[in-house]
Amino acid sequence: MLQNKKEKILELQTRKKIYEFVKKFSGCHFREIERRSAIPHGTLKYHLNFLTKHELLISKKENNSLRYFPIEFKTENIELLSLLRQNTARKIILFVLENENSSQEEIANFVNLSPSTVSWHLKKLSTNKILSSMRDGRKIIYKLTADKNEIIKLLITYQESFFDSLVNNMPSSSAKQNV
Repeated sequence: MLQNKKEKILELQTRKKIYEFVKKFSGCHFREIERRSAIPHGTLKYHLNFLTKHELLISKKENNSLRYFPIEFKTENIELLSLLRQNTARKIILFVLENENSSQEEIANFVNLSPSTVSWHLKKLSTNKILSSMRDGRKIIYKLTADKNEIIKLLITYQESFFDSLVNNMPSSSAKQNV
């Protein structure tokens, strides 16, 4: 019965295209879906709302934008993938993934941003329980608290949608040893 309802909802080609796009690029925000799908704003908004209302998609508000996920997406990974979709946060997570116990200075040098900007991102990642920090003398050291296997799995699953050389060049040894 549920499958028939889903098939009926996805009979419309535009709606099916949007649904398939969100499945493939989970966690994309509205403007990104609009850009990549080339579906007009009003049409896209209507169908995303329709798919959300009929529980085929989940929307998550983040600042002033909405991110969309298929209903089957693990709830605990919504926040993680939302952060991985942000370029600077993703770079920091990848750096700490490869370089455990990294200092803010090392991270700032890697992402090539000011220490205050990096500090803001690190606080956000710590608040969301992706990273943890501890003081080591005068330095603050950061390490991952999120499940490394889940991070790698999400990066591999949605690799195509990141359009990021960091993800594409992630050493296969860490992907293999952690999965």
